[in-house]
Amino acid sequence: MSTSPTYTAPASSPGQLAGPRPVAQEGRSLLRLAAPIMLIALVNMGMSITDTAMVSVLFGAQALAAVAVGSDLYSILFYLGAGVLGGLVPFYTAAVVRADPVDRLRLERIGRVVVLLLGLLLVPLVWFAPDWLGLLGIDAVLLHEGSGYTRAMALTLLPMLGVMLYRTILTAAEKPKVFLKVTLAMLPLNAAANWVLMVGAGPIPAFGPAGAGYSSLIVASTSLLILVLVARSSTERFSLLPRDPRVDWSGLVPVLRVGLPIGIATVAEVGVFLGATIYAATLSAADVAAHTLTLRTAGVAYAVPAALLQASMVRMARAHTLGDVAMQRAVTTGSLVLSLGFGLAICLALGIGAGPLAHGFFDGSPAGLAAAGLAAGLLVLLGVMELIVGPGSAAAGLLRGRKVTRAPMVYVLIGHWAVGAPIGIYLCEVQGMGITGIWIGLSAGTLLTTVLTLWRLFAGSAQATAASASQHNSANARTGTNGPFLGDSGSVPKAVANRS
Repeated sequence: MSTSPTYTAPASSPGQLAGPRPVAQEGRSLLRLAAPIMLIALVNMGMSITDTAMVSVLFGAQALAAVAVGSDLYSILFYLGAGVLGGLVPFYTAAVVRADPVDRLRLERIGRVVVLLLGLLLVPLVWFAPDWLGLLGIDAVLLHEGSGYTRAMALTLLPMLGVMLYRTILTAAEKPKVFLKVTLAMLPLNAAANWVLMVGAGPIPAFGPAGAGYSSLIVASTSLLILVLVARSSTERFSLLPRDPRVDWSGLVPVLRVGLPIGIATVAEVGVFLGATIYAATLSAADVAAHTLTLRTAGVAYAVPAALLQASMVRMARAHTLGDVAMQRAVTTGSLVLSLGFGLAICLALGIGAGPLAHGFFDGSPAGLAAAGLAAGLLVLLGVMELIVGPGSAAAGLLRGRKVTRAPMVYVLIGHWAVGAPIGIYLCEVQGMGITGIWIGLSAGTLLTTVLTLWRLFAGSAQATAASASQHNSANARTGTNGPFLGDSGSVPKAVANRS
């Protein structure tokens, strides 16, 4: 009979601070997890830039505007779906920590159901968008010209949600490098398929701008196929376990309870910047140009706090599952220190490089100089925003790791929409500050959101760690063990086998 390792809860209390050594160790773990996630975001951004550049160069500004309508709608709905799937992370991480393959398979089945439900809801919204968006006053000509692309992206949404499911699972298992390799392999495929499908090659007809949408569908489907094969091969060691094809509908509810607020918060955050873009279009050409450069730069800079958010969520879910108070404190300290460090670095980089970047991006014409002057100020403001948003994103990830998602959602809605947006409009219209006023409003919303999220993190931290330790110790007393493990990572726990 084999012996299994036991786990002893650390002798710490919620009031203790994490020492430098565990914080440094946890910082390295966070970086190992966050770095591939950040690179994935940048590669995906590269694909988006490739699509935009190729459509613009090959077909002109009118075609680009037509494609942008469908692209923006697709992006908003995809972020919603990705956020909902993010609700799997704390549950799947817990299953990994417990070395519970049965629960991992159960959660994967739940994830597939979530993907199908989201597809049934969201795909028709995108497919019929050329019809219903016209009711909102969007130019009918643009909708007609972009209808082929929009419907191709509607079909792309389902496999992309599947891709997001496996990205979520791999991230929760702390194996994002697998997904990074798949994403990197798709980058040249995306560019090649764009060219072939947009301009035609041999027997393949030219689809025009819609070809970019069909290319996205091919890339998403190929990525999903590869990830399914990888997931299947990684679960071959579970092949002797009893297989139950039924879906655990009762287990679906907690996942949605955690995931829906994440999806809403993500859309609310992305939506306020999209709203700023739409509003900027009503201002001067210099305002629009300065806003465009700043927004593109923000997309690159935000990859860092977004990656740390996801890494913090996974590491906190692991610590919370273990009932390890010291590890929870180390994760919290490490996440906040890293977010402040990266935020300060980005702030300094943008502060120093704002002028050269702005003047290098625009020409020396009077209009270009006006745009460069505005953009330089906005880029400095963006640097301050990045310093602010880092700790807030880390705090949101830490709370999500404890399955606390409704409060951060409310804070995003209050900060960005109830406070930030009105301030921006007031400064723009009443004070005559133009696009600078809009970005000050965005900064104010970010600041309030961060302050509220940090307050919630620290206000609930002592109670959460105390409850986690108490629950952990109670479970030990009931089972007669000194830890949550009944088996190691290479064996099936008896409790799990009996339950199945």
